This record gives sequence, structure tokens and C-alpha cells, in this order.
Amino acid sequence: MTPSTSTALFAEKIAAVAYRPGPYRLPDGGTLDTYFDPYRLAGDPELLTETAAALADLLPDGTEALAGPALAGIPLVTAVSLHTGLPAAFLRPAPKTHGTWQQIEGSDLEGRRTVLLDDTARSGASLLRSARLLRIGGARVGTAVCVLDRDAGATTLLAGHHMVLRALVCDPGGAR
Repeated sequence: MTPSTSTALFAEKIAAVAYRPGPYRLPDGGTLDTYFDPYRLAGDPELLTETAAALADLLPDGTEALAGPALAGIPLVTAVSLHTGLPAAFLRPAPKTHGTWQQIEGSDLEGRRTVLLDDTARSGASLLRSARLLRIGGARVGTAVCVLDRDAGATTLLAGHHMVLRALVCDPGGAR
């Protein structure tokens, strides 16, 4: 089986478990014909294990740590961390208002080449916000890895901020 055949079969497996028919409303008011439900993927132990291995294959050489935003990125980061042995950190949408008052939890990322992991990329705005937070926290972030790239500008936006986007599956049909 060729890599493209293997990738296509894996994409079909992900679609069978995690895609839901739409329409679904986006935060910017747009709609999607299909919705990628990362919680269905994360809730399937076999598929999550396979996805973690596939995401690990997309990590650049020299990766020292992983980070992912709440909520969908956390099971992916945890699974890839378990697969690779790399330390992981988790991003809160806002600083915790008690206890440690932190927005970045988990491993210390100071000075580490950190890869940002998330479920989907569309415009890239949320990935860029997460990357900025990590950079402010001292992480060296140059790569974002996701399961699904909706091909709606994320690659270009991130490139403008010295980042590369790598995705398991590209779905331009869902970018509307």
C-alpha cells in the first residue's frame, strides 16, 4: 500500500467515526457542511492510538515538548505524549482564577522546541493565539500539527508568523 493510499484509508476511518453532517455554525458566522467531532475520535481508544502514532510521525526532528489547547487538544496531546515520551503542557482559554493562576499547565516549556497540537485548523487564528501564549511563556514554537486542515487560510496565516502547519487530513470541501 502506498503512503497516499494509506493516508486516504486512515482519513476514511477518521471520517467514519468523527464526522457529523451539518450544517454547523462557526464563531465567525460562517457554516460548515460537515463537522469534525474530535471528542468522538478521542473517545475511541483504537482510533486515538492510531491517530497519536500518525501525529507523532508529523513532528519535526528535534521536538522537545508538546502543547495543546483545551478542550479538544488535550486528549490528542496526552495520547501523543504517551506515544513519544515527550513532555506535555495544556493551555487554558484564560488564566485559572485560583490556585496557581496559570494559563499554561503541565510541563515547563521554557526554551523547549514545542509543537502545538490541535484537532482542526481553519483560519489559523486559534492556533496563532495558542502559539503566542506559548511563546510568551518561553516556548520555542515553529510548528503546529492537527488532525484536520479545513484549508481556509491557516497555512498562510501561520507562515506569516514563522510557523509551519502539518495535518493528517486536508478537507477543502469543509472550509465554507
